Amino acid sequence: MMGAKAILSGLGEKQDRFSRWARSLVERRGYWKAVVAIAAKNARLAWAVLRFGEEFRLRQADA
Repeated sequence: MMGAKAILSGLGEKQDRFSRWARSLVERRGYWKAVVAIAAKNARLAWAVLRFGEEFRLRQADA
């Protein structure tokens, strides 16, 4: 949860795909539901990295 809160507090004016998604999630569902959704997303990413033994590779931002 702390990581998800840090993500939201550091959004600023970023316009990458994830930042836009997180910002719209806060607008649509509210701050705390967005925190839970981001924490769940981070947990799924961590599980996938551990399960499949691959390094996490962030895709290039949409131009």
